[in-house]
Amino acid sequence: MATEHDDKGIPHPRETTILRGHEAAQKDFLDAYNSERLHHGWLICGPKGTGKSTLAYHIARFLLKNPPEQNEDSGLFGEALAKTPVESLHVDLDDPVCQRILSGGHGDLITVERSEGDNGKLRNDIVIGDVRRVAKFFANTSAEGGWRVAIIDSADEMNRNAANALLKILEEPPQNTILLLLAHAPARLLPTIVSRCRRINLKPLSTSDVVNILSELHPDLDDNQKYGYAVLCEGSPGQAITLSFHQGLELFQQILTLLSKLPDLDTVTCHRFAEELASRQQSARYELFCDLLGRFLNRMIRHASFIQQGQVSPVATIMDGEGELMLQLATAMPLDRWVQVWEKVNQLFAQTDGLHLDRKQIILNVFDLLARSVRAT
Repeated sequence: MATEHDDKGIPHPRETTILRGHEAAQKDFLDAYNSERLHHGWLICGPKGTGKSTLAYHIARFLLKNPPEQNEDSGLFGEALAKTPVESLHVDLDDPVCQRILSGGHGDLITVERSEGDNGKLRNDIVIGDVRRVAKFFANTSAEGGWRVAIIDSADEMNRNAANALLKILEEPPQNTILLLLAHAPARLLPTIVSRCRRINLKPLSTSDVVNILSELHPDLDDNQKYGYAVLCEGSPGQAITLSFHQGLELFQQILTLLSKLPDLDTVTCHRFAEELASRQQSARYELFCDLLGRFLNRMIRHASFIQQGQVSPVATIMDGEGELMLQLATAMPLDRWVQVWEKVNQLFAQTDGLHLDRKQIILNVFDLLARSVRAT
């Protein structure tokens, strides 16, 4: 079967049958399942790209394959029989339930995401009409006689009206239904929603886990590339896949080369670099540039803070010369000044979308800011 990818090179979570690095999260859910105390609302939290959607689809496949009612066996005289605890959410890829989910045709699973507005563009929020689809879905009887599962990705993108509509569902959940709410920033959710859900927190994955995921999805990458992407993504396999899809290490090397000239600027190279990323066809790589430069500044500040305290830095370097460059820049001015510069850089990037400014000029302004800041010390 062909694998469906989005424009960031990431397979759709419903196609990802291997879940790495989240054994504790799986155990939390299976403990509730095995003890027959399955909560109707689950809040799956964690940074972007750590596997929240993948876990949700694992749970959905498992429940639709193994509805709790079917496990309530009894003996000849009605006594409860001892059950063998389930230890994995895994469902075989060729299982009919898995196949129907893969095709998007399972009648007892609904997914809610941001929908398109009247202008044909993706809305900024999940709106009340999206959540009402869940209420209608739960009001119907099960299409296949088992449980009904709803995934909201991401719940922290709901507007106020949508959140209130969801709260009503959580307050009076229909029988044999489960809501899986994904959240990058759970603090944005109504406290009443959070209080009615059982929470699972996903942590960033280890470097080795991310390397293994990249090995499975992109076996063409060499070991240095896989390690570089794994370190750069800081525990987010989704972001590592996006970086590799857009040749992020090559772009990262270009950024380091330009930064190595500070406080001077290679004006010709800088203009050519900005020109290449300014076109609409390069939107994804422009966004990647913003992310990578922010990541480098963040890593440089953390690295220097340990070094200046006489401690060993836990910030792993990705390529030759990066550690020396981080130390060189960090000693060029105090760390509190670097934090201010980092914040100004993020503000400049934010203006691109908010004010629709010229991308080339934003890139040139960012490098000019960095050069002037280092030169002023």
